[in-house]
Amino acid sequence: MHAQVQDSTTKEKAIEEVVLIGYGKQKKTDLTGSVTALSTADFNKGAVTTAEGLINGRAAGVVITQSGTPGSEPVIRVRGGSSLNASNEPLLVVDGLPLDGVSLSTINPNDIESFSILKDAASTAIYGSRGSNGVLLITTKKGGKRLRVSLNAFTTVNTLAKKIKVYSGDEFRTLINEYVPSKTAQLGTANTDWQDEIFRTSVTNDINASVSGSLFGKVPTRFSVDHLENTGLLITSGFQRTTGNIAISPSFFDNHLKFNLTGTYSYTFKNNADEGAIGNALSMNPTQSVYEDNSIYGDGYYENRLGNFNSTTGTYNPNGVSNPVAQLRNKHDIQNFKRFFGNINMEYKFHFLPDLRLIANAGLDSKELDGHVTTTKNSRNGYYSVNNIFAYYGSESFSGESLLNKNANVQLNYGKTFGQFNFDVMGGYEYQNYHKTSFSSGNTFLYGIDPAQFYNPDSKPDVNLQAFFGRLNLGYGNKYLLTVNYRRDGSSRFSKENRWGDFGGVAAAWRISEESFLKGNSTLSDLKLRASVGKTGQQDIGDYRYDYFKTYNVSSTLFYQFGNTFYQIAKANGYNENLKWEESVKYNLGLDFGFAKNRVTGTLDFYLADTKDLLSVVPEGPLENLRIIGPKNIGNLQSKGVELGLDIKAVKKDNFTLNFNYNATYNNIKIKELELDGIDKGGVGLGAFIQTFTTGYSPYAFNVYQQVYDSNGKPIEDAYVDRNNDGEITSADKYIYKKPQADVTMGFMTNVTFGKHIDFSMAWRASIGNYVYDQISADRAQLGNIYNTVDLTINNAPVDFNNTNFTFTNKESDYYVKNGSFVKLDNVTLGYTFNNLLKNNGSIRFYTGVNNVLIITKYKNLDPEVFNEGRDGSIYPRARMFTLGINANF
Repeated sequence: MHAQVQDSTTKEKAIEEVVLIGYGKQKKTDLTGSVTALSTADFNKGAVTTAEGLINGRAAGVVITQSGTPGSEPVIRVRGGSSLNASNEPLLVVDGLPLDGVSLSTINPNDIESFSILKDAASTAIYGSRGSNGVLLITTKKGGKRLRVSLNAFTTVNTLAKKIKVYSGDEFRTLINEYVPSKTAQLGTANTDWQDEIFRTSVTNDINASVSGSLFGKVPTRFSVDHLENTGLLITSGFQRTTGNIAISPSFFDNHLKFNLTGTYSYTFKNNADEGAIGNALSMNPTQSVYEDNSIYGDGYYENRLGNFNSTTGTYNPNGVSNPVAQLRNKHDIQNFKRFFGNINMEYKFHFLPDLRLIANAGLDSKELDGHVTTTKNSRNGYYSVNNIFAYYGSESFSGESLLNKNANVQLNYGKTFGQFNFDVMGGYEYQNYHKTSFSSGNTFLYGIDPAQFYNPDSKPDVNLQAFFGRLNLGYGNKYLLTVNYRRDGSSRFSKENRWGDFGGVAAAWRISEESFLKGNSTLSDLKLRASVGKTGQQDIGDYRYDYFKTYNVSSTLFYQFGNTFYQIAKANGYNENLKWEESVKYNLGLDFGFAKNRVTGTLDFYLADTKDLLSVVPEGPLENLRIIGPKNIGNLQSKGVELGLDIKAVKKDNFTLNFNYNATYNNIKIKELELDGIDKGGVGLGAFIQTFTTGYSPYAFNVYQQVYDSNGKPIEDAYVDRNNDGEITSADKYIYKKPQADVTMGFMTNVTFGKHIDFSMAWRASIGNYVYDQISADRAQLGNIYNTVDLTINNAPVDFNNTNFTFTNKESDYYVKNGSFVKLDNVTLGYTFNNLLKNNGSIRFYTGVNNVLIITKYKNLDPEVFNEGRDGSIYPRARMFTLGINANF
C-alpha cells in the first residue's frame, strides 16, 4: 500500500521513482492524475513540532493554517475545499489506514517518510465518499538491512512576536479625562500592560530516538520514541506529547508473502488556558494593578466593580471585564488524550501466477479523551452573594469521549506487460465503522456542600461506510497512459433510497518527451500532458448521523394522565429523509515538464470543480419541520484555479549546491446556486451578521454597509451609502464586499550546502487577496465600550479609536474589513554536520534557526492568518521560536 525503501543507498532513488496513490503505488513517470509527492528533502527544516509543519507552504493548492495554541489541530484546505457546511477536511491515510479527521497533532513528524497529496478527482475518486476534499497519504519510516540509530533533539525559546496596540495607562487616563470625566474615580495610578501580564517567554523541548535494522537479520524493523513539551505563550497553557512507533516488515516464501505491521501510540496532555483572557487583556483598565490590597476576593486580584461600589458589602459587577491574570490562574482545564492507531498489511504474490497479488489491510484507530475543568473558589466567577451574605465556591466538571474507527479492505491486483503494452487491474472491497461515545458530568460546591450533580452519557449511532472499488491502468510504449477507476460507496448517514453513490474518474497522459522528435533532447528533458475528469462524494455532515430517522424525545418531567395511569410525553423531532450525497465533478488539465536534464522540473495544472447538492445546516421555517435548523441539500458550488510548481537545482557541485522550490496557486470559489439565498453567517453580536452565503459570491463573503467618510478620510459614525437610493438606510443597502479566501497563495524555499558540512534553508509563504474582519476593533474601539453604561465600568480599547471616534458599535461597516494579504518568512535554519564518524558510519549535525521570523502585511493586528472564516476576534499568537538542535545518526 505504500512505497518501501530497504536501505539508505537506494532511498532517494526509490522515493523519486515511486509515488503513493490510492490503494497502491505507481512510478512517478506513469502518473496520470494531479499528485504532489514530498519526501524528506522537501520538508521544512528547523524546529518542526507537528506533521503538517513539514509541508506547510511546500505544495501548490494546499493551504495550511496553524494556530498558536499548543497541540491544536491545523485547518487544511486542498484547492479551497468543496463544501459549505459539510467537512472540507482532506482525508488522512497513514500507512493504508484512513484516520478520523485530520488528526495530525498526535503524529510524530520524525516518523514520517513521505507525503503524497492527491488533488484531482481522477486521483481521489477511488476513495469515493471521503475523497472530495483531497487525500493526504503518509508513509512512515520502516526498517532496513543495516542497523541505524538516530537521535534528534531541539530546544526553542518562544517569544511573543507582536502585541495588539491598545492605550497605555497614561494614555488611558488622558482618554477618560477627555471623554468620560465623570468616571475618573475608577482610574488608578498604575501603568499595567495586561498583554505582558498574560503572555510569557516559553520553552519547547523535543527529543526523539529511533532504532532501525533487521531482527534476526531477516525482519526489517524500526522503533521510535518521542517526547515533546511546549509550555505555551499564555501563562497557564501547556502541551506534552509522548509517542511510540513500531514498524515490522517480515516476508516469507521468497518474498511471495509480505507483511507490514505498523503501530503508533500517543499520549498528549494539555493544560488549556482560557483564551478569553486574551480579549480581556485588551479591554482591562490599564491604570489598575494586577493585585490590590483591599481585594474582596480570596486571591487578592483586582476586579471591576460597579460605580457605587460598597466596601462593606463588597458588591461587584459580574458583567464587567475580568482580570485576565485571575481568569487564567483560577481556571484549570486539563485534557488527557490517548490514541492508538495501527495497520496490518498483507501482500501475497501467488506462486502459480506471480502477476496476481492479493492485498489485505486491517486497522483500527482508537481515541480516548477525558477532560477536567476546575474553577477555584477564590476567583471572581467563584464568588456568590445572597442578601449580602457572601461565600466562596468553586466548580468542577468532567467530560470524556471515545472513538473507535475500524477499517478493513481486501483487493486483488493483476499486472502484465506484453511487448510495449502493459496493464494493471485492481478490484476490492472496504469496510469502515466509526463508534463514538461521550459523557459529561459536573457539580458546584457552595458553602462546602455539593447541591447538584449530573452525569450525562451520550452515545451516537455508529457511522458505517462500505464500498466496492476498482481501477484499470493501461500503458503503451511508455508514452500513452490511461487510468480508469470506479467506486460504489454506501453511507449509513442516508436512507436506503439514497444510501449508495457511484463515483469514479478517467485520466489520460501523453509523455511527449518519449516521442522520437523529442527523445534525447538536451534542452527539454521531460514533457507530459495530463487530462482527467472524475466524480467524488461527501457525506460528512458532523453530528447529524441519522437525520433520516423519525425520532422522538421522551420527557422525564412531563406526563399525561389517563385514568389512574401517567404516561410520559414524547415530542417528535425534525428529520430529513431526502438527505443525499453531495457530489463534485472535477476536471483537471496538467503539464509536467523538465529542462536541462531535469535540473529544472515543474508542473502546471488548470482545474475546475462543480459541486451539487451541497450539504449544509440551514434555518428551517416556523412549524416547517419541528426544529429551528437542520441539514439539507441546498445548492451548487464551483471552484477553479491554476497551480504552478517548480523545482530548480540551480547549482550542483561537490562543494556547493543551491536548490529552489517555488509554488503558486490561483483559486476562485463561488456559490452558483442556493435553495435559500442570502444565508446570514458570521454573527458578531447584537444581532449583527457580517458574512453570507449568496449566489454568485464566495462562501463567507463579507456582507456590510458602505461606510461614508469625511473630507479628512475619517469614517462618519452611522453614515452609510444609500446604495438603492430609496432615501433611507436599511438592510437592503448592505452589499457584498471582499472575501476571506486568498486569490493567490505562494510558497518559496531555498536550500544551500557549502562543502560537506554547512547547510542553510529558508522558507517563505505568501497570501494575496484575502481580507479579514477586524472584530477586535469593531467590538472595542468605540466609546460605548470605553465607558460601558450597562456595566458602569471603563475599559481599554485598541488605538483604532483614534481613527474613528465612534460612540457606538458600527459592526456592520465595511471599515472593519481589512486587507489581510501577507508575506511570511516562516523559518531560517543553519546547520553544521560532522561526517565520517565511527568508521564512516555516523554523523552529527548541529543546527540553529528561527521560526515565524517575519510578517510583511498592512494588517495592524497580531496576524492576518486567522481562523473563523476570516474573522479576527483575538487569536492565540504564533510564537517566534529561536532554536538549537542536534541530529545524530549512527
